[in-house]
Amino acid sequence: MIQQIPLNELLPHPLNSNRMDADTLAKLKRHIERFGRYEPLTVRPHPIHPGKFEIVNGHHRYQALQALGHGTATCTIWTLDDDQARLYLATLNRLSGRDVPERRAILLEELAAIHELSELTELLPDTESELRAVSGPEAWETPPAEYDAPGDTDVLPQVVTFMLSDAQAAELDMAIDGIIDTAVSPMTRGEAMVALARFFLKHRTERPSGH
Repeated sequence: MIQQIPLNELLPHPLNSNRMDADTLAKLKRHIERFGRYEPLTVRPHPIHPGKFEIVNGHHRYQALQALGHGTATCTIWTLDDDQARLYLATLNRLSGRDVPERRAILLEELAAIHELSELTELLPDTESELRAVSGPEAWETPPAEYDAPGDTDVLPQVVTFMLSDAQAAELDMAIDGIIDTAVSPMTRGEAMVALARFFLKHRTERPSGH
């Protein structure tokens, strides 16, 4: 569900480890100021503060909107428990900006208390060796605690990760930004990627045989 939420009702996730340098943040602000469009923030109802929402993805967009004097932010609301929020935080926020190693290590240690290393290797962009290097091998020595899987997990969005060169990533970002900038209604980057895929599949189908 996408809706406008007042900025004063949004609270950053305390375990967010992603940081964007000042130059890149300035570019993000200019982009929003010029086009008035941005990928909706991903938030969840705040687990502690009633009536507030916790940011899972979009901390830099939140900062940019604050700096530009916006009163509200376009947000996608997901119903997530604490563990799901941490998993998405560790995955989605790797797509832009840079991590502060110490804060990411704390985030990974909390995930290690619940998940096995092999499971996180499948869920997160990091390889097993990268996870061990960032969080320290001692984080994975204790078996994860048992917990009940949350219900309705099938309706949660799927996180898709893949590796690209810098040039390929830049081309993909330009294509996705172009789709979002020209969309009639607010669109997430995931939806823009699906639109790009549909465009390709449609035109591939329409290509004359023999070409």
